[in-house]
Amino acid sequence: MVNDQNAVVDSAKEMSQEFNKFFSSVFTKERTGEVPEANWVYKENGNGLNDIDITEEKVSAKLDKLRDDKAAGADDLLPRLLNCIKGIISPIVMLFKVLREETVPSD
Repeated sequence: MVNDQNAVVDSAKEMSQEFNKFFSSVFTKERTGEVPEANWVYKENGNGLNDIDITEEKVSAKLDKLRDDKAAGADDLLPRLLNCIKGIISPIVMLFKVLREETVPSD
């Protein structure tokens, strides 16, 4: 490895210091006092979750496409676990409809 003065760097400590120097130079320094407020996605101009059409058929079709031998996604849920919820698709869809319509079922 060669540093910015074209000198050969061969020890682990020197290499890590060079990498640290480079990576710290390219990071963005955030101004925490000027962080914008996030928009509330649920009801932004009448859009958001209101535009999503969730049906039992669509949820079931998505679950059928999952492969049990794949790794977990960003949510850390294994496809094998998600396939286990096929028996409770109806309550899950109802929950999303409640969120979208902002109503509580009489049950």
